[in-house]
Amino acid sequence: MKFERFVAGRYLRSRKSNKILSFISGISILGILLGVATLIVVVSVMSGFSDNLKNRILGANAHIVVNRVDVSPIKNWQGIGKIIEDVDGVTGVSPFILNQVLLTSENNVSGVVVRGVVPERELKVTSIKKFMTDGYFNDISKKAENGNPQIAVGKELAANLGVLPGDEVVMVSPFGKKGPFGITPKMKRFEVSGIFDTGMYEYNNSLAYIDISDAQEFFGTGDIASGFSISTGNFDKAPAIAAQIQKELDFPFWSRDWISMNKNLFSALKLEKYAMFIILTLIIIVASFNVISMITVTVKDKKRDIAIMRAMGAPEKMISRIFMKQGMIIGITGTVFGNILGFVICVVLERFKLISLPEDVYFMDRIPVKMELSTFVVVTVCALLITYIAGLFPAKQSAKLDPIEALRRD
Repeated sequence: MKFERFVAGRYLRSRKSNKILSFISGISILGILLGVATLIVVVSVMSGFSDNLKNRILGANAHIVVNRVDVSPIKNWQGIGKIIEDVDGVTGVSPFILNQVLLTSENNVSGVVVRGVVPERELKVTSIKKFMTDGYFNDISKKAENGNPQIAVGKELAANLGVLPGDEVVMVSPFGKKGPFGITPKMKRFEVSGIFDTGMYEYNNSLAYIDISDAQEFFGTGDIASGFSISTGNFDKAPAIAAQIQKELDFPFWSRDWISMNKNLFSALKLEKYAMFIILTLIIIVASFNVISMITVTVKDKKRDIAIMRAMGAPEKMISRIFMKQGMIIGITGTVFGNILGFVICVVLERFKLISLPEDVYFMDRIPVKMELSTFVVVTVCALLITYIAGLFPAKQSAKLDPIEALRRD
């Protein structure tokens, strides 16, 4: 084995009389290097996008949401909440009231989704606390100094309305009281207690939080809830826990986990990731053609050496292994340096904001990168396998060379 490796390495270092082999070898290594590095970087970026989006969604939303199929209010919500809390794997349950309203300020008007919650419970099922950029989320359960209830709004919504913590907004509901001139919209003043930034434009621009008691009073619903937000110990187990909750509550309740609620989005990201992997693997496949060319040229150039080794009793398999090792040396060298280059590029992209992204489109301001050991392992295996397959045919052809004919012509 050492002899075969020695000869393969010797052939890669061509003599001055034939530098074409060194050139082809260099191009082969460079091609595999760039293919491996590109594949690692792209897959890591795609994983980063998916992971970042998952964290954003789970940060502003619960792992599981339970409501009625007919979207009617839940009257005995305390009892239903207790049943959900007793399900194995559930770590938090927060009732909520959801409705659409208009928020008006001195500067602008905006349509929003207002969410009435119990602040202490909501903090157990979502990460809204860490998203607060100004003020405190718990303050929505307190009254302002002037006696008005308080509200927490998203960053973009606050910018559109032109308000800061301490400013007043008016909440308007189209479902008001009937009068002689038709329905009179219901209005109530709220004081902005805080501003949050979930990192997702849709939520920052159209979501507001108030205390559930203020929501019940404003909408005149009485002591009811629209549904429940539920957190689990392991968000990957949310589908199984959601199924167990559905079994406990039965119809007309509907239990949905975060995966099913965002199935289309994550399915598209997963499909795109696999498609990019397959497409970029073609770079390595194209680079492997250089390996075929290099081995073919080497065999043609070293006919006399092959004939002498065959005449001295070297078996066909040994000759074949020499050129297979030559191809594998190129493949291993290109793959190793490709892994290093890919790692360096990923680190640079992760630490430095080289490319800025519009937050309202991508929900993030920079390219996210998530390096996983599995990515490096899969890319490495694919690159080495492709290189191995590429070297099979020319290596086998080298072993079929007739030594007598080669020496006669030489």
